[in-house]
Amino acid sequence: MPHTLPSTLLHTISSHKGPVNALTFSSLGGTYILSGSSDRQIHLSRSEPTSTSTPVKAGSTTASTTPIQKYVAHGYPILDISCSADNQTFASVGGDRSVFLWDVQAASTIRRLGGTQQGHTSRINTVSFAGAEDSVLVSGSDDRTVRVWDLKSRNANPIMVFEEARDSVSAIVVRAEEIIAGSVDGRVRSYDVRMGLCTEDTMPAAVTSVQITGDGQALLVACLDSKIRLIDRKDGTSLRAFCGDGFSNEELRIKSCFGKGELVVMSGSEGAGTVNVWDVMTGQVVGTIEAAEKVISVVRWRNKGRGVEGIWASGGADGVVRVWGD
Repeated sequence: MPHTLPSTLLHTISSHKGPVNALTFSSLGGTYILSGSSDRQIHLSRSEPTSTSTPVKAGSTTASTTPIQKYVAHGYPILDISCSADNQTFASVGGDRSVFLWDVQAASTIRRLGGTQQGHTSRINTVSFAGAEDSVLVSGSDDRTVRVWDLKSRNANPIMVFEEARDSVSAIVVRAEEIIAGSVDGRVRSYDVRMGLCTEDTMPAAVTSVQITGDGQALLVACLDSKIRLIDRKDGTSLRAFCGDGFSNEELRIKSCFGKGELVVMSGSEGAGTVNVWDVMTGQVVGTIEAAEKVISVVRWRNKGRGVEGIWASGGADGVVRVWGD
């Protein structure tokens, strides 16, 4: 039986005044969700409605218009957010050319990394925590570099700079001692920080999104040729391509992800407010969810416990975060 995606709308969060470009669930239980928008704000909201939330209509859907907390310091649209494992801090990036490190409870910035001659010189597209106890941040930019920042040091300069990309760095994932970066030059580069090695896989088109499987053996790579590929990390071959059934992605940066314990792949699509769902094993489309009227640019899955049950969130051009479940 093909695996499908929960499609009941549980919660709408309409607190932003611009498109939503970034979503991340809080670590551990994922009780909260952080959303970053072109309105230059980051909002912290409950991922699932509380008993006091306002029903939208008869049924289970509730709506929120006011976040628990707002984080305001960016001067440009926010493009990515990464949450620390202890939920005490998070990092955000966008057009400011600096990496912002936030204290969740204080709702203020602890550090702003960059702003020096050694910092990024253009828009920052992606950020991720790394290292023991999340002591490092990794960022990728339109300036074609990946920069590594030591949070234990008071020095505002990066401790490493990778300059192999020949176009914008659009996506970063980190696993142990490895930094994996996707870029608009159609490459996925894996940096082994400990060994000082860089391996490169060539994609047919610009890379917009990268995720890694839990076992580290494969990458989920979205490209601007309307295909999302499952790439074998041993030899760079494509194990599966997820496409078809009206799915289109040739211009916009749309962030795809795994869902249901890596049983499905999910992504928004250009020209519609749909979310397409594919079975990982077969590559077949198993569902298309009408999530909004405008383009969904980011989807994120949150597991409930160790099984395949969970909820997921979507955000995009209409500025609304929607949380879905069974």
